[in-house]
Amino acid sequence: METVRIRDESEFPEETQKQFRHVKEFFNIDFVPKMVRVLSHYPEFRAGQGRCTRRALSPGALPRTTKELIASAVSAINSASKWGS
Repeated sequence: METVRIRDESEFPEETQKQFRHVKEFFNIDFVPKMVRVLSHYPEFRAGQGRCTRRALSPGALPRTTKELIASAVSAINSASKWGS
């Protein structure tokens, strides 16, 4: 659960909402992840993070689906470690 209020995507300026549409399209999802909304408060940082994500998920030795599965597993492990599970 968040400890600060995370703004809804509709509360951001139109230019940011346009970028949100690209995020949804890139990940083939119908929502904007909370981390993307948080980072949108710092556009210069979010731009770099977005480039890193696109680069990491671009075609290579592993297909994108495998990379996303690995990222999900790492996230779950990190979350469990954080809470001592």
